[in-house]
Amino acid sequence: GQKRIVYIDILNIAACIAVIFLHMNGFAHHYAPNSLWKSSLVFECIFYWAVPIFLMISGANLLDYRKRYDTKTFFKKRFTKILIPWIFWSFLTYLVLFKNLNIINFISKFLSGDIVQIYWFFPLILFMYCLIPILSPLTENKEGRNILWGIVIVIAMFKSILIPLSNIFGFTIPEIASNFIEINGYLIFVILGYLLSVMDVSRVKRIIIYIIGILSVIIRYGYTYCMSINANMLIDHLFDYTSLLSVFLAVSVFLSIKNISWDKLNEKRAAVLASCTMGVYLIHIQIKYTIFNTIFPFAQTNLIYRILGTFCLYILSVIIVLLIKKIPIINKVVP
Repeated sequence: GQKRIVYIDILNIAACIAVIFLHMNGFAHHYAPNSLWKSSLVFECIFYWAVPIFLMISGANLLDYRKRYDTKTFFKKRFTKILIPWIFWSFLTYLVLFKNLNIINFISKFLSGDIVQIYWFFPLILFMYCLIPILSPLTENKEGRNILWGIVIVIAMFKSILIPLSNIFGFTIPEIASNFIEINGYLIFVILGYLLSVMDVSRVKRIIIYIIGILSVIIRYGYTYCMSINANMLIDHLFDYTSLLSVFLAVSVFLSIKNISWDKLNEKRAAVLASCTMGVYLIHIQIKYTIFNTIFPFAQTNLIYRILGTFCLYILSVIIVLLIKKIPIINKVVP
C-alpha cells in the first residue's frame, strides 16, 4: 500500500470538517437580508475550499499511481471504493425517504442525483478517475510536468476566468463549449494537487499566494454581499468552485497545511481520522437531518449551534464510521 503522508491526512480531516461547516450554513444559498444569511455567507466563503481540496488530494495521491500498480488495479481500487458506498447509502436513504421501493424510480433518482444532493461529488470524482490514467504518464519527467502546467493554464483561462466573467458581465458562451469547459474545469484541482505535492514553492511565493487566498475570501464575500443586497436576491456569480478565487483559496490552504511542521502530531490518530473521511462524507448529512434537526430544530439558525454542532456532527459521524468499519463485509460501505 501507499505510505501515509501526514499533511495529506491533515488536509483530509480539515476538508471533511469544512464540508460539514458548509452544510451547517446552507442558509448562505437562500438570500434574506438578515444576520443569519450574512453569518452563513461568512462560513460559506471561508470554507469554500473543501471540495477543491478533496480533488487536490486525489491528484496528489493518484496521478503517479503507475509507480505502484497498473491501470487495471487503479480502476478496480477506485471504482469499488466509490461505487459500492455511493449506491448503498443512496439506496438506504431512498428507503428512509420514500418508505417503499420502486427500482425504476430509485435508478432514475439515483442517476439524477435527487436522493442525496451532496452526492453530486461522486459522478464528478469518477469522471476524474477516468481522466487520471490519460494524464498519469505526464508525471514521469519534467517535460510531462510542464505539459500538466500547460493544461492548468488553459483550464484557468477558460473555466476560472472566462466563465465567471461571463456571469458577472452577462455575455453568453455557447452551451456546448460551456458544458465541456464546465466538467473538465475540475481537473485543474486534480493536476494542481499533484504538482504542488511534488514541488517546493518558495516562501516568498507562498506568502503571495496566501495573501491572494485571503483576498479571495474577502472579495467573494464583499461582492456577493453587496450585489445580493442591491438586487434583493442571491447573486451567486462567484459561487463556482473553479473560479480563480476558489482556485487560489484552495491552493493557499493546500500549501499552508503542506508547509506546517506536523512533528508533534500523533500520526496514527491522524491516519485513523483521515481514513474515516469518505464514510463521514457519506453519512453526515443523514445524521444532520434525522438526529440533529430533530433534537435541535429551533437551534439551526443559532450561530453557536452552527459552530459547535459542526464538531459534534463530525465526531458522531466518525464514531459511527469506526463502528461500521469493525463489521466484516458491511465495512465495504465506508471505504
